[in-house]
Amino acid sequence: MRYYIFIAILFFNTILHAHQPDVSSTVLSKQADGTWILQVKAALTAFEYEVETHNGKDSYDTPQAFQQLVIQHLQKHISIKINGKKAILQDGEVQLGHETNALFRLSEVPTTTDKFEVANSSFSDIHHNQSALVIIQEGLVQQQFILNAKNKHTMELSVVGSQLVPITKAASSTLFYSLLFGGVFVLLLVSYFVIRRIKQKS
Repeated sequence: MRYYIFIAILFFNTILHAHQPDVSSTVLSKQADGTWILQVKAALTAFEYEVETHNGKDSYDTPQAFQQLVIQHLQKHISIKINGKKAILQDGEVQLGHETNALFRLSEVPTTTDKFEVANSSFSDIHHNQSALVIIQEGLVQQQFILNAKNKHTMELSVVGSQLVPITKAASSTLFYSLLFGGVFVLLLVSYFVIRRIKQKS
């Protein structure tokens, strides 16, 4: 029941923001057959602005040409890593409308999923842009995270139980230095006992 309520909230939230070019959504979902789908939703004007900014206003003359440019733009500005392995965005499809929806199938996805790194800077040229990131997988509580300029449109998440927990760079740096100093301490301690033993023998 909770899942359907969450989907309903997303649906009404999407309708509310359908005409706002600075608001988008990035949804990564695991299907029943084990495949992963990426869905990016935004106002049509947001896609038009980005395509024309990067390719020029005369870069397309048909809806099909525009759709292809959208696919290329998203593939260039979206990066998804699962367990440290980069996933490939394939079979791009764009459904045009006031709210435009882009779909991709992900390949090269590991069987186990303990860590996600999602970057989506597709709308970074739009002032105050933000994208709601949602990862849907059986066994995980439905949560929403925000990709924006403050976090460089990137979010690293670790699976802890049934929750997705953000991994901060500060925490990663602290862990790195803790391991570094711990290693140095062990090395000095071993060196001390080795030198002491040599002195005792002599």
